[in-house]
Amino acid sequence: MDIPSEPPASLKLIDNQEGVVQTWKLEGQPTFRLGRAPNCNINLPYSWVSRQHAMIQVEENGVHNIIDLGSSNGTFVNNTRIFTPTALRTGDIIRIGKTELLFVQKNILKDQSPSEPEDFNDRTVAFVQKERVTILVCDIVEFTRLSEIIGDQLISKLLRSWTDQLNTIIRKNKGIVDKFIGDAVLAMWTSPLTPEESTTLALQTVLEVSDFTEKLGKKLLEIPWELKIRAALNTGEAVVGNMGVDGQRDFTVIGNVVNVAFRLESLTKKAGLELIMGEDAANTLCEADKYFVTKKYEIRGKEEQILTYGSSFDQLRHYLSLSSLNND
Repeated sequence: MDIPSEPPASLKLIDNQEGVVQTWKLEGQPTFRLGRAPNCNINLPYSWVSRQHAMIQVEENGVHNIIDLGSSNGTFVNNTRIFTPTALRTGDIIRIGKTELLFVQKNILKDQSPSEPEDFNDRTVAFVQKERVTILVCDIVEFTRLSEIIGDQLISKLLRSWTDQLNTIIRKNKGIVDKFIGDAVLAMWTSPLTPEESTTLALQTVLEVSDFTEKLGKKLLEIPWELKIRAALNTGEAVVGNMGVDGQRDFTVIGNVVNVAFRLESLTKKAGLELIMGEDAANTLCEADKYFVTKKYEIRGKEEQILTYGSSFDQLRHYLSLSSLNND
């Protein structure tokens, strides 16, 4: 298919013959909602599309991530169903039921053709290795509904303030911000920290982010309810490094431990909890089973149920205060 050269980034609704039916420009705002609801930026009025189906988030470096919003029929990129935020490349096909959308972006390097010789002298060497990491995923509760109520201008102001401060909090607690995806943050802790240090610092970060988020909500008078977050922690082996194609290579983390962290975070609402940890993360803590609610859940991608440890932020604060006293 010939990809036309027009807006910096766009989505194109295509038919069975790959003809373009409609085009939406992806510019001028940080997020774009896809769904059946009339107020979605990319309105897809079909029965197989959920009202709030997916969201495209634009990073400062121009990368566009697509996030499924818990839709009934799923979101697919190049025939692969996505469960975690996925970066789009020009030429990617997003499929929702019978609907196909072509993502087009200018000034982004395409995959190098196998027939093209590589200049190894000019090629940047990728640094990739396996490490044991603790992953934190947290987001703002009812963000989609909030964005519909207060509008794009104020939601952009909220996100700028929130992400700027989260970056400061995470780095202060020796963590690494992998990426922001709309109202969600993906961060990690790894060596030279011990697993115990990584989990404790990540939990301390959760409380600081919660406190800041509530204060930020009180400052913005237009927000109609108390601003809160929910969070998930997971520990395990992951691949970390400066992955990607030259020209858009970034330090990042990938692996099952990340996928599970996102799915644990999605369980918090169902479980009525503010925080959920995976078993490996909880095992780095002292007497976690005495202070956290344990329960097994089925999650996508896992044949067996996984054991989780959950709590409210008040309970977490109490646990960390006791741990601090015991270590003194």
